[in-house]
Amino acid sequence: MFNGGGIILFMGISIRDVAKKANVSPATVSLVLNEKPGVGAETRNNVRKAMEELEYIPGLHISRSRPEGTIRFLRIAKHGHIINRNHNVFISDYIEGMELEAKQNRFSLEVSSYNSFNFVEIVDSVNSSNITGLVILGTELDASDVERFKNVNVPVVFIDTDHAYCPFDFVDMNNESSIYSVISHFVENGHKRIGLVKASFETRNFRLREIYFKEALDYYSIPLERNNIFSIDSTFEKGYQDMKTLLGSAQNLPTALFCICDIVAYSTMRALKEFNYKIPDDISVAGFDDLPSSQLSSPPLTSVKVSKKRIGRRAIQLLKRRLSNSINLPYEKTLIGGELIIRESVKNRTGV
Repeated sequence: MFNGGGIILFMGISIRDVAKKANVSPATVSLVLNEKPGVGAETRNNVRKAMEELEYIPGLHISRSRPEGTIRFLRIAKHGHIINRNHNVFISDYIEGMELEAKQNRFSLEVSSYNSFNFVEIVDSVNSSNITGLVILGTELDASDVERFKNVNVPVVFIDTDHAYCPFDFVDMNNESSIYSVISHFVENGHKRIGLVKASFETRNFRLREIYFKEALDYYSIPLERNNIFSIDSTFEKGYQDMKTLLGSAQNLPTALFCICDIVAYSTMRALKEFNYKIPDDISVAGFDDLPSSQLSSPPLTSVKVSKKRIGRRAIQLLKRRLSNSINLPYEKTLIGGELIIRESVKNRTGV
């Protein structure tokens, strides 16, 4: 791993490193990475913990041959409340999708990570390099941040955000259909009092999920009580502390809670348990992202899964499209649909 000038190139951590730290074989790590059976829950959890501690990003092999040019992926953590080590797993899925598509189109892929948003430094690095195009993780960037990238001299695609007035291609998740699937699942299971746990640090996707959550409740004629909206930090430990504080004065909780992302859901579940709420008997919980830890939580978490690999691949396709045409093309805003992964954190109350 190289660290200089705020840039980190993820090059040094291998499967063998993860295996050594978790005290398992490389074959076991491979089974965990590929979601294959044959590994116990405790071992699987230990492997994922080792991956997180080493900040291992699966599927990344940076090619040193550049037959058709190089695409750089920028992972920008503006404040770190969303882009942090808890989310390295889904960022690795973006990278894997980009790498697969880049190889098919004879591009090499490199990854740079910034732990703050020093725009001048970032643009100077891009404009002084020989890269062919940029894919930028826009999770923690607002519209004004995105607009500033008009100064770079290569085509740019943003992922995990979408700003209608910014002159770039975007690939994002379809929050609207995904949120409706969560609320539909609650309603089908007899829930009539549904609450929201949102993040105090907002992103565009978080704001959209809140909007569509309220629209979905309205569609089903379910009132949203103001005291059933909770706002907590989007990091696990701080979110857990925030939720404990809120639960200390909360009364008559809803029967179901939608959490704006999985990390918020984990924080919420931990706090609820400390207040002796049983999940899902007393209260059902659903999240968004379907992080690998969701199937290992207690109980396993119902969550929306959006293919990050498809998002990564589509980003490279849009860059290829723009690089292959000499004419000015209209900008594309691509939305990738999600799938609700149903697990044991939601209880059927239709007979209650």
